[in-house]
Amino acid sequence: AGAGIVSDEIISDEQHELPVQLVRGQSIEMTVPDDKLTDAFLCGKYMSPLPTNNTSSQRFVIGATHEFKTDALSPADVIEELQGRTHQFAQHLWDNGAVDRLTTGVRMQSNRGAFGRMPIVGRYDASTTSQKGICHENCWIFTGLSSRGIIYHGLFGRWLADAVLHRDEEKLREKFSEYDWW
Repeated sequence: AGAGIVSDEIISDEQHELPVQLVRGQSIEMTVPDDKLTDAFLCGKYMSPLPTNNTSSQRFVIGATHEFKTDALSPADVIEELQGRTHQFAQHLWDNGAVDRLTTGVRMQSNRGAFGRMPIVGRYDASTTSQKGICHENCWIFTGLSSRGIIYHGLFGRWLADAVLHRDEEKLREKFSEYDWW
């Protein structure tokens, strides 16, 4: 989702100085019959149940690849990579399920810092930007979550909302003193 600010030229690729990379990610959606498993797992890769009205089967999403190359992995390569990295904790799904479809997206991944890959959150100088983009003196940014958005979105989102409402970036520093690592 955050990759859209560059790919849609809201912020031009040449003008931003954000410490990020655009990374393709592909996920697999699968169905397994009569599965009572409702837990999600996150350990390098993830597996999470998807909503369904079907009581005789359960749907799951498994993901995601981290593709830095220009050419996308083939569907067979995506399945091979994700099965190899998740079979140990999703054996029942792989042994009894069927792949329904693959989904693809582009994430904005922050560079690794002292705390690993952390979100980019805070005020952003958008006083000059691309022709299609924004030009505003009161601009805030929240991106760079990569595949860890499921972990960080609520926490950092709440802190950012508080800072925006108070028009005070110090509110972020009160919660996480290294928020402005970027």
